[in-house]
Amino acid sequence: EYAHYLGADEAGAWYSVLLAGNAAGAILGVLLLEAANVLRPNARAAIVCAGLWAVTIGFFPAAQSYPLAVALLVLAGVFNITFTSMAQTIVQMLAPPRVRGTMVGLFNTAMLGLRAGSGVTVGVVGAFIDVRRSLELSALVVALIAVALFVYDMRRGPRLSGAEGVDR
Repeated sequence: EYAHYLGADEAGAWYSVLLAGNAAGAILGVLLLEAANVLRPNARAAIVCAGLWAVTIGFFPAAQSYPLAVALLVLAGVFNITFTSMAQTIVQMLAPPRVRGTMVGLFNTAMLGLRAGSGVTVGVVGAFIDVRRSLELSALVVALIAVALFVYDMRRGPRLSGAEGVDR
């Protein structure tokens, strides 16, 4: 639908370009995390990246050109891999060793389940109000949750983590 909205005659090839933009962003995000060591994994950074992911995804439906849409998806890929990797790192580092596998499994199941549920929600709501508006609404909800978590984390102040290099 987005490829068609942006004026493509054949959605398959143009959809692939959009998907490739998101994948390229994920690769760039890995490079930033691993090679450049730009961000330290902590809850606050993960929350900020999740919020920035929501903002880029929220602006994507409003893009009026393919280059802008692809650029937004590249950024979304960067923020997505960054917040996902940080969140998983935090769970692994802070989980007690005897239940670490269980905690990581629960985290992954919940995270993937929420994403699948979001896809269904965006699609169902999109059938009523338009897919673009539905994605914008979903992104707004994620952004508001990120802001609430960020404010909560800021009010809590700095914490000792118990795991070297990872802040709670």
